[in-house]
Amino acid sequence: MRQPLVSVIVPVFDCRDTVGRALESVFAQSLPAERIEIIAVDDGSTDGGAALLDGLARDREQLTVVHQPNSGGPGAPRNRGLERASGEYVFFLDADDRLGPEALERMAAMADRNGTDIVLGRQVGTGGRKVPRVFGRTIERTHVLDPGCDLFPRMSMAALQLFRRSLVERAGLRFTEGLLSHEDQLFTTGAYLHASGVSVLADYDCYYWAAREDGTSSTQVGGAPTAAVHEIAGRAMALVAAHTEPGETRERLHYRFLQLEVFGRLERGYLGAPAEERETALTGARELLDTWLTPGLAARYEPHRRVLAHCVRRGLVEEMEEVLRFHRSGERPSVLLEAGRAFARYPFFRDAVLDVPDACYETVPVLKSALDSVSWEGPHLTVTGTVVIRDADQGPPDVHLVVENGDGVRHRIPCTTRPGEPTGGGRATAFTAAFRPAPASWPDGRWTLGVEAAIEGHVLTAALTKPSGMAVPRAGLVEAAGRWRVVRPSPGGGRGPLALDVGGGLTIADLGAVELVQRSGRRLRVLCEPPPVLASVPPPGMSVLLRRAGDGGVLRTPLVTDPGRPDRRFADLPLTGVRPGRWRASIEIDGVGGPVKVRVPDGGGLLGPMTASLLPPRRAHVRLDLDPVTVHVTAPLAARLRRLRRRPAVPGIDQNVKEGSA
Repeated sequence: MRQPLVSVIVPVFDCRDTVGRALESVFAQSLPAERIEIIAVDDGSTDGGAALLDGLARDREQLTVVHQPNSGGPGAPRNRGLERASGEYVFFLDADDRLGPEALERMAAMADRNGTDIVLGRQVGTGGRKVPRVFGRTIERTHVLDPGCDLFPRMSMAALQLFRRSLVERAGLRFTEGLLSHEDQLFTTGAYLHASGVSVLADYDCYYWAAREDGTSSTQVGGAPTAAVHEIAGRAMALVAAHTEPGETRERLHYRFLQLEVFGRLERGYLGAPAEERETALTGARELLDTWLTPGLAARYEPHRRVLAHCVRRGLVEEMEEVLRFHRSGERPSVLLEAGRAFARYPFFRDAVLDVPDACYETVPVLKSALDSVSWEGPHLTVTGTVVIRDADQGPPDVHLVVENGDGVRHRIPCTTRPGEPTGGGRATAFTAAFRPAPASWPDGRWTLGVEAAIEGHVLTAALTKPSGMAVPRAGLVEAAGRWRVVRPSPGGGRGPLALDVGGGLTIADLGAVELVQRSGRRLRVLCEPPPVLASVPPPGMSVLLRRAGDGGVLRTPLVTDPGRPDRRFADLPLTGVRPGRWRASIEIDGVGGPVKVRVPDGGGLLGPMTASLLPPRRAHVRLDLDPVTVHVTAPLAARLRRLRRRPAVPGIDQNVKEGSA
C-alpha cells in the first residue's frame, strides 16, 4: 500500500456536536483520499462521540479510531496518534475546528517546494476566537534563529500546523500529557528549533479555529495549573538557551514566555486569586525571572512589566499589587521628559524608600500629530496642525515642518506655536508653517511632509496625515531660477499622508471651473481657473489650443485674465476661417509640460449650432460630452453637393438639370 502523504491526528473528548464536521473537512480535501490517513483518538468521551467515530470509520477506510480512558488533556491522544502515523507529514486537527478544502495539498506542496519541515497555514478565528497576526504575507522559507525573524514571538504555540514526520521522530518530539492546556509548548518549541526551515502560507484560509459558544473548551475553562505552566515555560526557555548564545536571538525567543506566562498571568488573574494560588504564582514567576530575565530582555518589555519584575524579584508584594491595580484601572501614567530620557511615572517612581531603578520606568516618547489645514496664502503654502507628546505635560516643544524626498534630501521649516486645545493624553501645541515650496534646489518628485518636535533632549517626528473630508488646495505654479513648475498637494481626496508633488505636467484636476459659452462675433469662449501663480514675477503664458484631427493643424488663442475675477482666465476662440473637421480642445501653460485635454466637469450635451463663416458657409457644433471637448466644423453646402453627386441618375430629370446648368 502506498505511504500516505499526510497523517491527520484528531484528539477527541466530548465533541460529538463538532467532530463530524471536523472529519468531513478532511474527507473533502483536494488531495486523493488514499494520500491522507486520519487517526482519531477518543479520550474517554462521555457524550456518545465514541460511537459516532466508530460509525464513521465503518464507512471510511482512511479513518482509524483509537479508544482510551480519559487522560486529562489532548497531549496523550496526540501522542497515541503519532505512534500510529505513517504519513510523510503529520497535521494536528482539533475536533472543534475544520480545514479549508485545499489546505493539506497546499501546505504539503509548500513544504516539498522549499524543503521545509514546518508549514504554518493561515488560521481564521470563528466564534470569537482570536488568531495570531502572522499571516500578513506568505513566507516561502525562514527560520526562527535567522536574524530579524519575528515569527516566534508572534505566533501561537498551538500545534495546529503541518510537520514533517521525520523531524518529529529525529528530535524525539512528544506532547506533555495530562494537561488541559500548554501541552504543545515543548513540542512546538522543539520543532521550530530543530527544523531545517519553516514556511508561512498566508494566501489561503487553511485552518478555521473555533471558540466554543458554551465556553467549555480546555483553554476556556482555565487550562493547566499555574505551577505546571511555569514548569513548562522554564523547560521551553532552557530548550531555547540550548540552541542559542546569550544575546539578541535568545532574548527575542525568550520574550514570549515571560510576556505570557509571567506578566500576562499576573495581570489577568493574580488580584482575584485565592492566597494559595497567589503564592504559587509568585514563586514560579520569581524563579523564571531570576533565571532568565537579563537586562537586554527586560528592555523589550513595557515599563510597568519591568516594575512588576523588580517587585516580584525583591518580594515587594504589596507594591506589586498596587502596580497591578494601577494597570487594571486603565489609567495611563504621565511621562517625564528629562535630559534625553523619558520615564512613565508608574507607582513608586523615584520613591526614596523603595529606590526602584529609573531604568524600570524608562519609555519611548511618542509624538502624535493632527493636520488642521493646508492652503495657499499669497506665494506661501501654509500648513497648520497640532502636536502632542503622548502623556507628557511639558512644553511647548520647538516645532519644525519636515519636507523630505525619497532620496533622503530633507528640509526643516520653523513653525510658530501656541498652546493647543487641552487633551487627556498630553499637552497640545498648535503649529503653523508658512513657506515658499520648491525653490530651485528642490529636484522634481514627491516630497512628504512630517512634523518634528524637540524638547528636553528629545527630537521626535511624526507623519502628517490628511483627515478624510479635509480640503486640500489645487496645484500651484511656482517659479525658481526662471523655471515654472507645478506644485501639487497630495492626496487630493480621502485620507493619506500629506505630500507635495513637484514638477511634472498639468492635469485636468489642476484646472477649476472649466466652462464653454457661445459669444457674438462667431467666437467660442473658454473659461477656467488655472493653478494659482505663487510668484511675484509675471505669470507664464497660457493658451487654449484647437488641434485638428488628421493633419494636426493647430489654432492657438491666449488665455487672458478676467477683469472681474483675477483668479479666472478666458480665451475667445475666433471660428471665422476655421477649416471643416474635428478640432480637439486643450490648455497649455508655457514651460509646464504638454497640453492637457479640456473636459467639462458636468459633461453634457451640445453647444450650437454656431455660424463659423458666411462665405463659404460653415457651421460649428461643440460636443461638451466628449473627452476632450471637440469642436465640429462643417461646410453644409459642400456636403449637400457631395450628397447630390452620390445620388443615382434619374433619366430626363438629370438631363434637364444638365441642360439648365449649361
